[in-house]
Amino acid sequence: MARKRTKKWFVPTLAAAATSALLLAGCSTGPADTSADGPVTLEFWGWATGLESAVEAWNAENPDIQVDFFRMTGDDGAKVPPAIDAGTAPDVVQMSIHSLAGHIVNNRLTDITDYVGDLGDEFTESSWGGVSFDGAVYAVPQDSGPTGLLYRSDIFEKYGVAVPTTWAEYLDAARALKAADPNVYIAQFSPNETGLWLEQVWQNGGTWNTIDGDAWTVEVDNQQSQEVAAIWQTLLDEDLVKVIDMWTPEYWAEINAGTIASINYAAWFPALLEENAGGLSGLWSVAPTPTFPDSDAAGETGGSVDVVPAGTENVEQAVEFITWLNSSPESLEILIGEGGLFPTAITGLESDVLLSEEEYFGGQVINEVFADAAQKVPNTWVDGPNYDLTQDALKDAFAQVANGNSTFAEALASVQTQTVGILTDMGLNVR
Repeated sequence: MARKRTKKWFVPTLAAAATSALLLAGCSTGPADTSADGPVTLEFWGWATGLESAVEAWNAENPDIQVDFFRMTGDDGAKVPPAIDAGTAPDVVQMSIHSLAGHIVNNRLTDITDYVGDLGDEFTESSWGGVSFDGAVYAVPQDSGPTGLLYRSDIFEKYGVAVPTTWAEYLDAARALKAADPNVYIAQFSPNETGLWLEQVWQNGGTWNTIDGDAWTVEVDNQQSQEVAAIWQTLLDEDLVKVIDMWTPEYWAEINAGTIASINYAAWFPALLEENAGGLSGLWSVAPTPTFPDSDAAGETGGSVDVVPAGTENVEQAVEFITWLNSSPESLEILIGEGGLFPTAITGLESDVLLSEEEYFGGQVINEVFADAAQKVPNTWVDGPNYDLTQDALKDAFAQVANGNSTFAEALASVQTQTVGILTDMGLNVR
């Protein structure tokens, strides 16, 4: 079942700003000598389900470039930086897109620009923008998390509440649900899950970092973030959201009890919902994420990418492999079919394997919603080299909001100050 490509929502990428600011703590690594003679064997570390089968398919067709796959589990990700620094890293590594800037700053990744050509045309604008810095490409996108509104269709229908299409309508729907049943909340506020916040700021065309000449700028409390804060402050002040940490047994108990009527989250969340709330099969649907004024943009939580660590002698072969892995119909069918991967490649977004009916969602083809969203994500987001530390600061600040000791606006101001300090302590110029 082929689907039409939707119009892409695009603004020039900020991630492609001056890399000089990124590299004050290190220099980018250009391509190594890739003139290896004869067959080569690439070592590949990754975690996505289905990678073993994809590698097997590649090896069967490419006797001169064989791939040995190592499945990363537990704390294996923490072994990557020291392995690169020691010169013992594999040829290819799967990693979070949010970690790229930090690795570039520390001179751990290879600039693969010379090997990718116009490959960017085969991927969504935002995913390719996320791997590009100052015109240089440091990874090939693998998967992403465009957003959709998962909602209990039975609850909305029971109380005659229309599914919201804008964030203003979302507030109205939250009030209507609460008026109909004081025990029903339109969503939850989870201080420990900052992705729920990031996705909305990204949807609103925001970013928390930009690069200005030879310096970083920090924009955690920018206008886009403040507009998101206003929505959530209203939800919290009017007791329209359930305050509970996500991913806990208590959280899933609330989901199963029907006290949380919707969640606006990423394309990978439906599988977790089905796993943890199987008894609610047929009661959930997916709609497009509510929009901001004068925009049809969707949100995004980020995803994973495949990189070539600094020091490999097989750059050309490594890039050939990760290009095939993430853009060929054969590989995408395996990764989508076996692992439920949500692709960044346009070909994958149009795949019959992706666009299939979901029994849990009453036969709805929910990935039509997510595939449309993937091509409407603003190409504005720039990750700083301090991503994880900023997320930790947000969690602490949001915990204070949850217990009534702070507001969202105050939380943003606090994390803004902390993030500036973090970058300064890293030896980077900050404006």
